[in-house]
Amino acid sequence: MARHSLCILLCLFGFSSQKSTFDDTSYVAAVVEYEVRANSSLNLQNYVQLIRDAAKENADIVVFPEMTLTVRDHVVVPINGLLKDYPVPALQPNLYDEVLVSISSAAKENQIYVVVNVEEIVDCTSGDVAGESCPEQKVYLYNTNVVLDRGGAVIDRYRKINLFGESTRKPGSLSDLGIFETDFGVKFGHFICFDLMFQVPAIQIVQKYNITDIVFSTMWFSELPYLTAVQIQEAYAFSMNVNFLGAGANNVRVGSAGSGIYSGKAGALVSIIPGVSTTKLLVARVPKVPGQVNETVPGPIYNSPTEQDNLYLLTDPSLVSHTTRLLTPGNQQFILTDNDVSCYFRVRLSERSGSNTYRYRAGAFSGVRTYSGFTTGGIRVCSVFACTNDTLQSCGQR
Repeated sequence: MARHSLCILLCLFGFSSQKSTFDDTSYVAAVVEYEVRANSSLNLQNYVQLIRDAAKENADIVVFPEMTLTVRDHVVVPINGLLKDYPVPALQPNLYDEVLVSISSAAKENQIYVVVNVEEIVDCTSGDVAGESCPEQKVYLYNTNVVLDRGGAVIDRYRKINLFGESTRKPGSLSDLGIFETDFGVKFGHFICFDLMFQVPAIQIVQKYNITDIVFSTMWFSELPYLTAVQIQEAYAFSMNVNFLGAGANNVRVGSAGSGIYSGKAGALVSIIPGVSTTKLLVARVPKVPGQVNETVPGPIYNSPTEQDNLYLLTDPSLVSHTTRLLTPGNQQFILTDNDVSCYFRVRLSERSGSNTYRYRAGAFSGVRTYSGFTTGGIRVCSVFACTNDTLQSCGQR
């Protein structure tokens, strides 16, 4: 596939010609894997076209990735009196930012819910952030999701809480979670990228508010062996038993790629982690009860290995600190302990012929690790991971 191509992947399963209703047992979702362009105006044009494309396939909601719309630009997202009196930016272009006006118009014209991510600029002397210390420049920058309904009205805003190497931005409030309801009977929670790794909001929003459907905007940096983009999206959907709409930024040179639509323990309805620079629209019918998939789905879509090699992949730096054991062919049972974690393994490993096969290690780890040099976090893990030879240093490599 050529670089900088704009192509659409439509995974359709007998969609009706009508929008989903409150009484339907499913809805149609679309997520965008988007290759960001240096020109914000071009990104906006592409977004509007992708909204049209999603609507043509009867999608009820379309989700865009993190930080691929506004490049070096900031968007003012009014959230108090202005939105209460004039909630539809398309109808008040003199009061709103051009970006919100265009996205609102596209949502309204195509009768579709839209989730976009922007860098939000806020006058820190305003009532929206009253009582907080205000820096010299008198503004705060937030990494923000904005949700618009079928009529183009702004119905929710969420500011990313757990920042990742975003020194110029301010984290959102722990109490200000992203939740919105739709006319097709689904209440969504939404959060952004690194938020996925934290109890607030990723766990709390599901458990406290009984959310069964999650919207996720991301610019993920894939890392072996635990944190490649589609892997962690599907793992979250499986473990939390939720529907998950994940839209990822595409920049394979730095390891950003991966989008999908997942339904609980049924796994990926459709997903992709391309090794080539591209923009793709993924569409699937999603059951309102996670995991109850009653029709054939394409599942993960794979590149050829030669294309996949173009995707840059990090390696977890904590692997060399794991307590590990090399697995050998046959049956084995053992316990590995690392600090306060003990892992019991029962393994049956089949031997394959050939010199280019992976070796495997069981591992246990409890401690603090770094993430791309930007931040640290504590983890506890029991796992089996692949290695390119018998040494621990070869593990987590392609």
